[in-house]
Order: sequence, then structure tokens, then C-alpha cells
Amino acid sequence: MLLIASAFLSSCKKDTESIFNMFDDVTVTYHSNSPYDVTDYKEVSSGDSVHLDYTIASSNKDMYMVCVYEAGAAIPFIKIPLTSSERRTYSNVVKLKMNSKVGKTSYRIWALDSGGIYIGDGYKTITIDVKSNFNYWSSRNLFVPDTVGKSSKSYLSVNTGDTYSYTEGATNSANIDLAFAFNGTPTIYSLNASPLPFTPYDVSGWTKKTTLVAAAKTNQGSAFLNLRTGEQIESAGKSAKPTLKSVSALAAGSLFYFITAEGKYGAFYINYITQSNSNKGTFMNVDIKIQR
Repeated sequence: MLLIASAFLSSCKKDTESIFNMFDDVTVTYHSNSPYDVTDYKEVSSGDSVHLDYTIASSNKDMYMVCVYEAGAAIPFIKIPLTSSERRTYSNVVKLKMNSKVGKTSYRIWALDSGGIYIGDGYKTITIDVKSNFNYWSSRNLFVPDTVGKSSKSYLSVNTGDTYSYTEGATNSANIDLAFAFNGTPTIYSLNASPLPFTPYDVSGWTKKTTLVAAAKTNQGSAFLNLRTGEQIESAGKSAKPTLKSVSALAAGSLFYFITAEGKYGAFYINYITQSNSNKGTFMNVDIKIQR
């Protein structure tokens, strides 16, 4: 019975072509003719130029269009119609400026036939790894200062993302850039603001770094998300013109830009604030992006 069943299944088996060898007619070769060329993987700095110097060839089918695609996009960002003399082989150089985001981005180059049907990319992918040039401190909690235990972490270093209480701040004041208080409304301020929004703490002997802030804007979630390089943060920060030492009336979705005493621009985004009062335990949850 087993032998009969095995023979029956074998006779019914159909061989289907694997997707991993369905498109082997097309080959893509990446050349290394200049220092900017990438042939497989390359790590670069934000703002660097890279070139995809390629030749795409098809051994059996005519090519009518070449597409250059960035992973994650809906459609290719370059489409090149081919002439009759380029149906079987085509060469070109794609020049890219890596200044829109950091991290890894992959590229593929493929061919389409006369009907606009994909016929292969040689199973080749190029990956560019743009080194990050900004720090991203996510979900930091800043608490309303308390006057009894003085243990609420209401001070912040934007350079490290660390938060400090008043008792910790005395020995770390040189690291502190901004502080949080509820001064009628949620307020972020520099320690050299005058007058200080919160006066029960004696900070007269502390280092007071000159951190300047700009006026806050609301509903800025997308704007904060789209800050993807240090250059973009700097450009947005300069446009905002930080000249203030405190910013008030902050709420969820608010964003303001700042510049540190060291000359680094940053963006300060409020995710949420737990209460609209100065009761102990009230805190502000924030994300920060700052140039390195």
C-alpha cells in the first residue's frame, strides 16, 4: 500500500520554477571606477556623495526600461526608457547625496520588458549606511520639583539625556542644560534665566549654562519625526532663532528648538504631561534630538 501511494504521489508531482531562479536572465554589475562608487555595502557620513556605477544586461529578453528603486518607497525614483540599441545592455551612473536621513538604505536596479513587466535585477542590492550625526533621547521624564524631599528629577542634560534631582544637581550643574517647573503653566527654562521660574531651590552656587530656546509651536509630531540628520536639526534650529531663556504654556505635541552653550542645535518635543498643576508627581514626557 505504501509503495502504491508513493508511486501515485510521484506521478502527480509538478515541478514549478523557483522565484530564486525565475529572473536569472538579467544581470547587474556595479563598477568601482571612483572613490564614490559603491558595489555592495558602504558606510558613509551624512552629506557624503555616493555613486551607483552600473551595467544592466539581459541575455534573452529585450529591456525597455530601467528602474532605480530605494527600499521603502512606493515606486522607483528613477525610470529610464531605453532606445533600440540599449535593449540588451545599458550602463549609467546614479549620483546620490546622502543628506536626507541616517541609517541603512538599500537600492535595487531592475529592468522592465515591453509590457512594463519586471524581468530581473540580478538579485543584487546595494546598501548605504549613513552614520548618525545626532543623538536621540527618547521618552525622558521631567518631574515638577518638590520642596520637601527635593528628589524629583526636574533637571536635564540634553547632551547625555540624563535627568537630575536638586540633590544630584549640585554636583552635576555643569552638565545641566534645561529645567522643568510648573509656573502657572508647564515651563522649560535655562538655569541662567532671570527671574528663575522656580525659586525655592538655591542654585546660586551652581554652574549656569547659557542654553537658549525658541518659542514653541503646537501639533509638531510630524515635524519632529522628519528631523533625520544633524544638518536638518541645525537648519530648523537656525530658522527658529533661539534667543529666549524660558518657554511656557507647553502641551502635548509642542516642539521648540534650542541651542546649547557648546553651540549645538536641538529639538525638544513634548509627548505628554500628566497633570495641569504643580502637584508632586506631575511630569512631562519628552523626546530630544541634538547634533553631535
